[in-house]
Amino acid sequence: MLFKCIFIGLLFCTSLHAKEYIFATYPSNNPEKIMHAFAPLMEYLSADTNDTFKIVVTKDYDELFSRIEEKSVDFAWVNTKSFVLLKEKIPSLHYLVTYLEHSKNGKITPYYQSFIVTLKSLHVNTLEEAKGKHFAFTDKDSTSGYAYPMLMLEERHINPYTFFQKVFFLKKHDKVVEALVNRSIDVGAMSDGTYYNALAKYGDQFTILAASEPIPLDAIVASQNVSKEESERIAVLLERIPMDSASNKAFEEFLGWKSAGFIRKDERFYEPFKRILKAPIYETVP
Repeated sequence: MLFKCIFIGLLFCTSLHAKEYIFATYPSNNPEKIMHAFAPLMEYLSADTNDTFKIVVTKDYDELFSRIEEKSVDFAWVNTKSFVLLKEKIPSLHYLVTYLEHSKNGKITPYYQSFIVTLKSLHVNTLEEAKGKHFAFTDKDSTSGYAYPMLMLEERHINPYTFFQKVFFLKKHDKVVEALVNRSIDVGAMSDGTYYNALAKYGDQFTILAASEPIPLDAIVASQNVSKEESERIAVLLERIPMDSASNKAFEEFLGWKSAGFIRKDERFYEPFKRILKAPIYETVP
């Protein structure tokens, strides 16, 4: 009887201290695909902590930024731009880990690239030859879909809002590919992963007009309402995720990401991006 009471008491204490965490990410792709892709990662964290992790896909980058600021989410997967701006605004934000991918040469890397792409059938081989065409970014808060493309254009003394006939913001990387293939636009900015997925899906019908320098991959952060100790615990779990995990497989299955887990870097790893924010025509949005 005494053993039974102790056992029930332990169960009660465990449930009392179990937490429910909200883990948010931005809508880089179809939200339903993102939910499926992140589900195994949430299950992994929940199983190893005895807490509950729930994934939330925000409406856009602005909502994700705001929810981290107001602490209505506990953990978040953020792109490079958002991480740099958030750390400037909230120095106490906890950096946990950086996402890793298998590159095209087979190496595991914390970097990716931004591409500006057109269709081979348009016979445009340089950005200069794309003058007067229809161009698409993803979102003004996207790292590879706006920030780095703007830098690549600026380096060639091209202001997209006067150089191209029309400029669109299509919100998601896969929407840029769809618009290209459907001839709704002539040139588009996207991540290298999106490009390689398009190549596999639609065949070799694209031309890369410009490629960025290596860009630090996304980071996972903890908001201010998560303790330093808890942040450290989750960072360790993320670093230890097995290469053959269901999480890595789901990222590739649903998003086409060649996921290779996570690594802890020094936060200064993201410092070079501050140069991108100072590009002269970076904020020239009509």
